[in-house]
Amino acid sequence: MQWPSPRRPRSRRRSFGAVPLAALAVLTACGNDGGASVTTSAPGTVTSTATVTTPGERTTQGPTAPPSTQDAPSTTPASPVGPPRCTRDQLALSLGRISPGAGNLYAPLIFTNTSSEACHLQGFPGVTLLDASGDRIGDPAERAGDMRPVVVLAPGKSAYAALHTVNKGVSDKPCRRPATWVQAYPPGSTWALRASADGFQECGGILEVSAVRPGRHP
Repeated sequence: MQWPSPRRPRSRRRSFGAVPLAALAVLTACGNDGGASVTTSAPGTVTSTATVTTPGERTTQGPTAPPSTQDAPSTTPASPVGPPRCTRDQLALSLGRISPGAGNLYAPLIFTNTSSEACHLQGFPGVTLLDASGDRIGDPAERAGDMRPVVVLAPGKSAYAALHTVNKGVSDKPCRRPATWVQAYPPGSTWALRASADGFQECGGILEVSAVRPGRHP
């Protein structure tokens, strides 16, 4: 702490140049003790910087937190919204009934909580169609629509994402071969699930998937 300079009567003001050398020696000695340091510049000028430390006080920095391992198969990540995120080993995947509508085809991609604990899903799954050999058919599905609120799945409950393509003949682009499997990465996971694709077929170069929402179908 640097104390404020006392007020001096105007009639008795004097220059710092008159400060005795002994006083400067005292100030310098204080600086060497850790309480204040004194630097002399031009003659007759003294500049001081004081540092006050409370006895026993120190500043410590805690250890750096380890990196998150929420995608590791042996961990259960925490969630600020309540139940943890659903992991691959808690879910079963299935493809619901394919429904036509105005030249479009939709099928619900269903995630069911098969564990004994509640968990949550939010976001877009990563979806790819596969043939009987497990080879990819076309490109992964593109995301369509907006992000949806968190879906909490109690044991046995489901959430779905809408898989979308178009009917044959709607576009000049040809249809790809029918799929044997649909592969999906649950939102936030790097481990995939597979289910029968029931002959789901991408046509018109369109394959889209929505964010997950509650239930098994629209």
